[in-house]
Amino acid sequence: MGHKLGIIGYGTMGSWHAANVRDRISDLDVALVYDINEEKIKKAQAEGFTTCGSAQEIYESDVDIVLIATPNDFHKDYSIAALNAGKNVVCEKPACMTVVELEEVIAASKRNGKIYTVHQNRRWDIDYDIARNILKQNLVGKPHQIYSRLYSNRNIPGDWRTIKSSGGGFLYDWGVHMIDQVLWMVDSKPVSVYAQLHHIYQTEVDDAIRVNINFENGVCAHIVADSWTFVNESRWHISGNDGTARIDNWFGRTGKIIKANVKKVDWTQGCVYTHNGLSRSMWPRPESEVEEIPLPISEKEPRWEEFYENLMATIEGKATQIVTHDEVRASLRVIEAAFESAEKCAVVKL
Repeated sequence: MGHKLGIIGYGTMGSWHAANVRDRISDLDVALVYDINEEKIKKAQAEGFTTCGSAQEIYESDVDIVLIATPNDFHKDYSIAALNAGKNVVCEKPACMTVVELEEVIAASKRNGKIYTVHQNRRWDIDYDIARNILKQNLVGKPHQIYSRLYSNRNIPGDWRTIKSSGGGFLYDWGVHMIDQVLWMVDSKPVSVYAQLHHIYQTEVDDAIRVNINFENGVCAHIVADSWTFVNESRWHISGNDGTARIDNWFGRTGKIIKANVKKVDWTQGCVYTHNGLSRSMWPRPESEVEEIPLPISEKEPRWEEFYENLMATIEGKATQIVTHDEVRASLRVIEAAFESAEKCAVVKL
């Protein structure tokens, strides 16, 4: 059974979907493309796709899946219109600007008996797959600190992403990915959020974020996305009661895991001497008391194609959604709490 995809919005992500669906997804045809910008319509035509003059033409066509890849403030209205037209919907992240908006979309999905899901493609990143394996395989023991960090030094593209009313800023852009990742990997309920949202070169929107999420089981996830940093830290740093893991970058191939062979500390071993004092607590463990183990790289790399394969199987009644309404709702609640926390300079309970 073949499926047809209609795309609303042919910007960076809309054109990415079109090319990758055509090249990598079998049984799914990019049937129609619409954008309000005539130049983007011409670009889609030049790249071999059939275009139309309105979103309504997609709603009235025989496509069964509609991708919403517009600026964030249009997500809710386009999603509801497509669902009301009897189409299944894939929306680019973030799903909506608020949880209240999201609930309207979910209600439309249920009312029309159609699938609504969000394109959380970073669940298939290699570095994330490794980080998740570290927890699943208990390689550092019981975790207590998870650092997820991304840095660039180009600031934010000067389009709608710099406009607050359009849903611009790094929290909506990258924070939503990183929050989804940690919520999906930590097997516990998030209970509170503390966030700092910085304005380095942007006045309307945040261009550097620091979001701390505390979970019921004692894990604290620290999310950092900074658009103006020239010396990076590791992509992931995970500490547990048995050891520590580091993943250097989002290609995921370099890093290490150090575990403690001997947990009882011998305080008579020595001291580290600094210029103005000494410390027994900062004396490093002898090499005989620790071991290095390799990163748990999956034999088969994670496949982004699974997102659309799962969607089509769900439509056909053969699977359940891999990105669920509850997961999308939870991520958006954390985002709302982060905005509130940064405004009040306070911890916000969920």
